[in-house]
Amino acid sequence: METAAGAALLGKLQALDPEGLERLREALSGVRPERGAAPVPLPAAEPAALARLLLRRCRGDAEAALRRLEEAEAALRAASSHPQEKQKPSTCAEAGGSGPESRFARAGQEIPPGAGGTQSSGKQSRREDPAGHHWRTDKCKLCPREEDPPEEVKPEVVGGPAGSQATYRVHLPKAGTFRCSETDLGFEVRAPVTVQYGYDSWDQHLAARSTPKWMVAGPLFSIRAEPAGAMAALHLPHFLCLRGADSSRMQIAHFIEAGMTLEKPTRVKPFHVVLQNPSFCLYGVVWENRPQPPVPVHAIVLLYWAFRMEKTTLHLYLIPNDHSRLKAVEDYEKKCPSRLVSTLLQTHKPLPFNSCYVVSSPSNIEVTPKELEFCNMEAECLQSYLEIYTKDIQAGLEFSVVEKVNREPIWEAHVRPEDATLSVSSAQTQTDEHFVHQH
Repeated sequence: METAAGAALLGKLQALDPEGLERLREALSGVRPERGAAPVPLPAAEPAALARLLLRRCRGDAEAALRRLEEAEAALRAASSHPQEKQKPSTCAEAGGSGPESRFARAGQEIPPGAGGTQSSGKQSRREDPAGHHWRTDKCKLCPREEDPPEEVKPEVVGGPAGSQATYRVHLPKAGTFRCSETDLGFEVRAPVTVQYGYDSWDQHLAARSTPKWMVAGPLFSIRAEPAGAMAALHLPHFLCLRGADSSRMQIAHFIEAGMTLEKPTRVKPFHVVLQNPSFCLYGVVWENRPQPPVPVHAIVLLYWAFRMEKTTLHLYLIPNDHSRLKAVEDYEKKCPSRLVSTLLQTHKPLPFNSCYVVSSPSNIEVTPKELEFCNMEAECLQSYLEIYTKDIQAGLEFSVVEKVNREPIWEAHVRPEDATLSVSSAQTQTDEHFVHQH
């Protein structure tokens, strides 16, 4: 039977706008379950799903869940009053005109003013991803955090010709430092500027197989800015763990019509390299290979639940902490279809490339193939993964990824039956609301 507290809980959540729901979802990551209540992964920023989360963390006690919601709201209000914690997103350029837009940087052409493009519809940004808060804040336990975070901007997604990658566009309305929420690419600007950018192919430009001296260390970007003089510096993301490493081995590959040139970074940071006064076109971070112990890599594990399978099937990826590869995995899994399971993303420590890992579990599972190599595979290639099968998930699954040689665990997960529930469906929304009304 519906209770007043349950109705009040859902009503409060339904009154919030999408941005408020997302902030609240992140605040709830710090809400501990009541004693005896099982931990519940963070759902999407949607009223009924957040209400269900609170109820389960409070063992179905709607009044306790309402109190937890009010506490989280109070914490958000207190945080928003602190000037260093305010991060108001910048306004993206409005789409103008119509029709698809081809890639621009390779030919060096200007950004068309008001070029046709559409905001992605129904697409989750990294910020809205069930595990996105782990992605941004704790990339490595060994590396220091970078300086005060820049203002995060969500780009407009600009459609390209059928079958081609989309590009992104942001309008930065003032001088300052900004970072794209979708790509982790950073911009220092000295005046208002419109930037259009997207991922490009390392394999096509670097010919990595015939150039063993240089190792790809981050995404390759095609970038254009208008006006170009407004861009003071680029902050290009990399995935190397540089604790104790010689940062002089880091270079920026710049591809122009005449070929590749190498530029020394202005500054090397834990997760980005800075290049002042860029001339644009194609940029990416590379690392000079030397006969020394390999540099470790910031790594993440992505776990997807595949639907339309007779058995419960999970896809487990072990990839560098690289937004371009995460997007490649995301795009592939959408076709399966499957859903990202909310788990901690980062591994317990950085990993060397060409190392092998296996899955260890007390649960009754089948794993194919038996081992997975952590390798530097181009984003445009199909990323390797393990398939994990089980006939019975009612009791949940516990498993870990361990090093093949010394069996040291690098990542663990506990998957519950409710993690298989499809999100963003009318049937699920109705089920969630029914659950709330019952309390």
